[in-house]
Amino acid sequence: MNPDRQDEERSRDYPIQENMRWQRVEWRIQKIGGILLLVLVILGACGLFSKGFLSDGVVTSSDGALRVEYERFGLRDSDIAMAIRVRPAHHDRFTLTLSGEEMDNFQIQSLQPQPQQAVSKSNSLVLIYSSSSFREGATVWIGSQAQQFGRYPVTVTLDDATSVHFTHWIYP
Repeated sequence: MNPDRQDEERSRDYPIQENMRWQRVEWRIQKIGGILLLVLVILGACGLFSKGFLSDGVVTSSDGALRVEYERFGLRDSDIAMAIRVRPAHHDRFTLTLSGEEMDNFQIQSLQPQPQQAVSKSNSLVLIYSSSSFREGATVWIGSQAQQFGRYPVTVTLDDATSVHFTHWIYP
């Protein structure tokens, strides 16, 4: 080993007091911290905290009549998109019900297409559509905004017959 290198690896008292064992521990902590920060930035860019492929979620009912595309992760006061795709039974109308214990935490920013009727009752939003124009299926787009952070389970039900469950994680 190089004699200068050996001298650098030893503890000393002059010109300042150094304990090389603790110096090596600090270097390791810095290296691990740098790696963790890099991983955190990459995960954030991939959607761990908001929009991105890690955040994109899809749930489909067992009969395939209901499919919800949603964002798993969101930020408080930012837009959260949801697309509800339905294949209604051959009736003159279909009903979508969005429910969850904390549904009042979400403000609806946009809803397309507009329902014929919308009713709010005990932590649920009921949307009633005429299905005569949606024989092949329909897509309902909902843009909402969370007012508080936390974990929010949501259930979407089609015609009180089939439903899907998912969870939004809202960060501060």
